[in-house]
Formats: sequence, structure tokens, C-alpha cells
Amino acid sequence: MKGTTVIVANGISKDNMRLQPWRYLYEIGLRITSKHRVVFITDGDADSVEESWSEGVTVVYTRFLSVFRQRQLGGLIAAYEPAQVWWSTTPRTLAFWPVLRSLGCPIIALITCPLYSWRELFRASLAGIPFVQLRALWQQRLIPRWLFIRMLESSVFSKVFTQSKSNRNLLLGGGATDGKVAVLPVGIDKEDRSPVSSTVISDAKLIFGFEDSDCVFLYLGAVRPIRGFDALMEAFPDVVKNEPRVRLVVLARGADDDLCRSIETQADEKGWGKSIRVIGGWLTREQVWGSIEACDVVILPFVIVPSDVPIAILEALSRGKPVIASPVDGIPELVEGRGIVVDPLDKNKFANAMIHLSLNQDIVTRLGKAARDFMEEYPDWDQVGDIALKEVV
Repeated sequence: MKGTTVIVANGISKDNMRLQPWRYLYEIGLRITSKHRVVFITDGDADSVEESWSEGVTVVYTRFLSVFRQRQLGGLIAAYEPAQVWWSTTPRTLAFWPVLRSLGCPIIALITCPLYSWRELFRASLAGIPFVQLRALWQQRLIPRWLFIRMLESSVFSKVFTQSKSNRNLLLGGGATDGKVAVLPVGIDKEDRSPVSSTVISDAKLIFGFEDSDCVFLYLGAVRPIRGFDALMEAFPDVVKNEPRVRLVVLARGADDDLCRSIETQADEKGWGKSIRVIGGWLTREQVWGSIEACDVVILPFVIVPSDVPIAILEALSRGKPVIASPVDGIPELVEGRGIVVDPLDKNKFANAMIHLSLNQDIVTRLGKAARDFMEEYPDWDQVGDIALKEVV
């Protein structure tokens, strides 16, 4: 009979399965089902409501996932008689110390948040990022780093996984044990490396409406300040001024027609409206891939990221596109040598990075090849699962 692995994953739902860090947690859970029954514990309104998801995963919604109901939470987890528990871990997990100590089985910590410095958070706040989008990161930073590492170093945790080398190095620098902390990277789908039909790429170019000789930069994701969209709109006019053939395509995930028109009008009022195309709504994955293939460079200028590794960066690199991205968290280790790492809040440097690539197609080609070569060796979710399965008892 199979054993049981319980994964504590606050906030996971069918609505956010494509978003980080829940995608990461779910993909790992799916691979563990080859050895164990997998039960996700997440927040809900009742004491305990079970829901069967596809591929043999059970999700339990409970109001006990609270620091004030740890005895009940411990009882709920124990009722599944887990062989081990995987816990989505942030510095705030320290508040769950009583239940962690009480479980009596191996616990694996999955670090699912960036570990920002005070300076990085203050800078994001001064850049106008709404506090509501930074609240969780501020709360995590209020926990002394040494205390968080001491918790991870305790005998309660048998293993600690980070998503990035950056976070692993940060923990090691704070005194964590080398052999206990390892990287369990964010994976990619095998389809991310699959060719896209020429028809899909042609359709994307038709929607863009630009000339083949134009240099097209692609931004994809929600048009929010935290993702650096405001910084991009500030810097791009300088790029157009220096190189009139540059174009910006914005795949504004979930945006309605009014918002798309508003962004284009804003650009038009500043004299560069003919250089931008905003596409809203929800595209299929194949349409997104076609759009990436149809551009020259992908821009993902996050001011700050709520989870270590944005999957959009991996998707762009997989398609052989150079990426212009920010020097935050686990991004540089992916982008350096395959794009340009630049601070989007430094308007001149940000604009110059885009100008540099728009004027040097040979560099774009070289970086794109390096990106594709890198991603050919990058682990897919099954390979990430193989790493995780080594820890399954």
C-alpha cells in the first residue's frame, strides 16, 4: 500500500494553477504521486473539505491553516498518517513552529518566496508599488534572517529546497548547512521546447501589424507597476527616439479593451503611438508561444518578484529569445549571458539596453542561441520530479 505525502500549500486553487509558486508546488506533488498518495492542505472556510483533483491528487480545504488553530491543524495532518510532509516555507512559517515540532515525521521545506533585503523593499515602495502587493514580503522580512535560518537548521526539517541558486547562497551565507540546502529548480513543460507552426507565428505577426524589418520587443504579463510596466512605458519613448524602427508589443494578460486602448492612447499622446500594439484578453499557450517566436527580444522588467523564478522568463529563453530583465532574486542566474540584466528603475540604463539590442542584430542572434542552448539542458518538470522523488521515503 502506498504511503502518504502531505503538502502544505496555503492558497493553492484551480484558479491559480498556472501561477507561481502554486504551479511549482503542484507539479512536484504530481510527480510524488508515482510513489505516494498526495494530499494538499490549503486554506478554506470549513474544518475540512476534501476535493479530488485529476491525476490522483487530493486537496483538503481547511480553516485550521492558521497560527491560532495549530492543534487542530496538527490533528488534521496526522489523520492522513503521512510518511512525510512537504511545507511551502517562508520566514512567516516560523509562526507554525508548535505544529511543525509536533508532527513526528520528516518535513521538507520548500522555500517559495524571495528573501529580499530591506533596501530592495524600500526601493520598490519608493517606486510606487502599492503596499498591498508588498505586504507579504514586508511581513517576511520582519522575521530576523538568522532566526529563519536557525529554524531551517533545526532537526524538524530533514531537507531544505530553494528554487534558485541565489536563495541557496543567501541561506548558506547566513550559516545554513551546505548538505542540507539544495536547489530544486522551477521546471518547464516539454512543450515549451516544441516547434510552433509557421501559421501560428504568421498569425501573431499579422496581429502585431508591423513590418518584417522592424525590431519588435515583447512584454508579456499583467500591466502592473510591480512587473515594471510603468518603468517600460517611461523608458520606451527614448528607445523610439534613438531607433525609429523599434516596436513594442504588450501581451496584457486579462486586460479588457478599454485598458488596452488607454495604454495605446497614452503612448499616442506622447508621440509614439504608432510604435506600440497592446493585445489583451486571454491567449492560448500556443498563441503566446507564437508571439514569442514572432518578436526579437522579450522584456520582463520586474521591479520585484513575489516568487523566485518567473516562468515567463523560462518560456522566452526556451524559444531562443534574449531577455531583458531585472537584477532581482533568481533572475540574473537565468538571464546573464542570454540577455541583459538591467535595473528598470534606472531609466537611462534601461532604455540603453533596449537601444543596444535594437542596433546590434548579431548580438541578438548570439544571445538567442545561448538562450536556446541553455534551455536544451534545463530540467523539465519530470526531471525536477526525479530530484524530488529522491527525498520521498
